[in-house]
Order: sequence, then structure tokens, then C-alpha cells
Amino acid sequence: MAQTMILPGTYVEVRAEGLIAPSGVATGNIGIVGTANKGAENQVQLLSSLAEAKEIFGESDEWQGGDKGELTLVRALELIYKNGGQTVYAVRASDATVKAYENALALLENKIVNIVVLAGQDANQAGMVGALTGHLKTTAGIKRERIGIIGSGLKAGKDDLAQISGHNLSDDEGRLIFTAPGILVTSGGKQNQLPGAYLAAAVAGLIASFNVQASPTNKTLSIEGITTEFNNAQLQELVQKKVLTVEARNGYRIVKGVTTADSPWNQITTRRIVDYAIYGVRSSCDPYIGKLNNERVRGAMKATLDGFLTGMVESEALVSYQLEVTATRRQEISGEVAVRMILQPTFSIDFIQVTMYLG
Repeated sequence: MAQTMILPGTYVEVRAEGLIAPSGVATGNIGIVGTANKGAENQVQLLSSLAEAKEIFGESDEWQGGDKGELTLVRALELIYKNGGQTVYAVRASDATVKAYENALALLENKIVNIVVLAGQDANQAGMVGALTGHLKTTAGIKRERIGIIGSGLKAGKDDLAQISGHNLSDDEGRLIFTAPGILVTSGGKQNQLPGAYLAAAVAGLIASFNVQASPTNKTLSIEGITTEFNNAQLQELVQKKVLTVEARNGYRIVKGVTTADSPWNQITTRRIVDYAIYGVRSSCDPYIGKLNNERVRGAMKATLDGFLTGMVESEALVSYQLEVTATRRQEISGEVAVRMILQPTFSIDFIQVTMYLG
């Protein structure tokens, strides 16, 4: 480390770790797979607008009722961008089979994606649900955590309340969101009923447009209409069954922003805030890789993390936090550091403990 003389006999030494500051973290990147009428198959395309998406993947085809093999990707992207989505990683699947969607999802595993959607595929398709939940489990295991959104299907062209509320979707980590009902979309001069799979795309765009601490509860979606207007008792039942549902009230509003998990991960904001903290810690600690693993450097690392987490408190993503950065002698030798955080996210009465081992 270089020393600079500022006065005779007086030197200043600047250590690189003292200059490391918290870095930015993506919060609204969407990953989506679906079918399209053109564009390279099984290749990730980074999109920033609907016009760009249509240039690559072409226009949507006419809706024929949902069972005629309609193309899904651009139709879902239209709803994502209409509801505020901006950065999208899109993959054209080779066809609408489970295997093709799984292959396309695999290409998104190492991308920095916060929300993932299966274009046009609903919760009535067990194979597609398995593909999505498998993807969420895989990406959590490789430190690319994300949320998945899937919507309800139509039964004989209608929303089936018993089927929707009786769903068996669940994710203990709060990474799966189930949306209902279907939506209305006009194309070709007629109004069509689309399943909740496309509501999922609209919800993805809306959530992606918010900061992690902003709840989607009571927020308005930019959609033409919904296929069923549930009454108050039905809406209450759906919320209790952990369904993110929409009601017609001064527009089309999300009743409550919930995941399919039990508390404390039932709030979408809790899952997003904690994921943001985890990504931020990893990003802030990356510059320390390769440096000495001693008490002085760990102190500098803790100062960097304090700066990041304090920023989350100031932006009201966290109510409070506690932080420890430690290493045993064995961890010092192996270049590993334990970061322990106790977080209290906004809108949550729970304290979330996170332990990360970085090296």
C-alpha cells in the first residue's frame, strides 16, 4: 500500500478496503419464457420496451379461446410493459410443452432476475407449476433468488371459485405468488377472456415498477377488465387462501399483496426486502474477495454493510437491523466470513434472521 508524504515526517496511507462503498442492486428485472412467431429459440433476449420485443418476437396472433395453441410471449409482454415493467429477460421456448419451458427457464438461472413468469401457463397445469417451483428452488440454491408468479386457469371458459380457493400451491419461503381471476383483453375487434396466467404477467410488471418496500396492496392494474367480479365474502376467502386477487373498485385493484406462504413470508414486501438485503450484502462484499481475512478488514466490511443497511432504514425498507461480521480461525484460514443479520422489514411485525457465509 502506497504512502504519501503530506508534510516532512508525516505520511498518509490509504488502504483500498477503506474506500469500498455499497453498490446498486437490481430490484425489478423480470424473466419470462413463452412461445412466439419469430426470433431465435432458447436464447435470452434483454428487452427494454414492447417495441423492441415485437421487433424480435413478432406480433401476437388472434386469440381463439386458449386451446388452439395461441402464442404466449408477446401477449404477456404487452401486459408487463403496460403495467410498468422495464427490464425483461425473455426466452422464446421451442413449443408450449413442459420440457420446452424447463429448457427455456434454465437459460435464465444465472441472470439477475427478480421476478419470473411463465407466459400463458396457468396453475391448472401441474407440469408447468412443477417447472416454475423447480426453477425457484434451483435459483435459490445458486444464489440467484427470485419470486415466481403464476395465475389461475379457466374451467369451461369460467373462473371456478372452488378450484381457485382450493389450490394446493404453497412455498414456505414466500417465493411463489398465485393470482386470480382471468382478465379481459380486446383484440381483433372482440373482447376475449384470458386466464389468470396473463393477470400474472400484469402483476409482475406492476411489482417490478415498485421499490421493494412498496406494497402492491390496493394498487391499480392497467387491465381492461376481469373475467369474474367476486363479492366481498369471496374476496375475503381468496385472501385467506393466499390468493393475490383483483377486485373492480375505482379501476382494478389488488386486494392484498400476498404470497402462497404462511407468515412471516406471506407479505410480498417481506420477501422482496429480505432478498434485496441479501443481494446487497453479496454485492457489497464482492470487492473484499482476495483481501486479508483479518479483524481490520472485517471491520471495514462491516462498515460497508452498515452503510448499505442504514440506507435501507433511511428509505424505509427496514424498521431496524442488527449486524455481525465474524470469522473463526478456521474460517480466516479458508477465507470465509459469516455475516449475521436480524432484519425487521417494513409492514412486518416479525424479525427475520439471515446468516450468510461469504468467501
